[in-house]
Amino acid sequence: MASRPSRRLELIDLGVASVAPTGQIESGDLFVAKCNSHFALLAAIDGIGHGESAAAASRAAVAVLESRPRNPLITLVQECHKELRSTRGVVMSVACLDFQLNTLTWLGIGNVQGILVRPAASLYPRNQALLLRPGVVGSRLPALQTATLPFSPGNTLAFATDGVRSEFADDLSPSEPAQRSADRILAKYYKGNDDALVLVARLLGGPQ
Repeated sequence: MASRPSRRLELIDLGVASVAPTGQIESGDLFVAKCNSHFALLAAIDGIGHGESAAAASRAAVAVLESRPRNPLITLVQECHKELRSTRGVVMSVACLDFQLNTLTWLGIGNVQGILVRPAASLYPRNQALLLRPGVVGSRLPALQTATLPFSPGNTLAFATDGVRSEFADDLSPSEPAQRSADRILAKYYKGNDDALVLVARLLGGPQ
């Protein structure tokens, strides 16, 4: 399993852990994390299948997202769809955070789970899950619709690809450092037969 040192990207404490199944050199599950003091784009991407072809599709999606991070999410996904037509395609979940308005806008195609976790004392629901729409970016794109949620400093956003069991969503702690949380979730909930990636982002708040 591959983990990375916990990183602070402007107003996010970021943790990412990933693994490729036995016999595979390269994982087809990749992530995007672009952030400044006002805005962040976070995504988890799962290339269809395994190995180099899956990784190539995911890398193509990463390139689109990283080159145009301020585009609206629906436009970004449509651009990915065009670029990935010659690949196996990907499933993906992507979120845009506005630190001035304290809003999170997200969109999911396929089976990359997404969840926003708030402290128990929050005025809003403690856990809110991303609505996933069936389809494959690069092959069968569904009708696209985003959802927008409020967030506060201390909330936690997490994405997990389908190599991770869905119960992980009930085991996120808002007080746990992001990298420790990503490592623990992957170790505990990895299915063992697929590429897997966990991205955990602790939201630290907006500009003063």
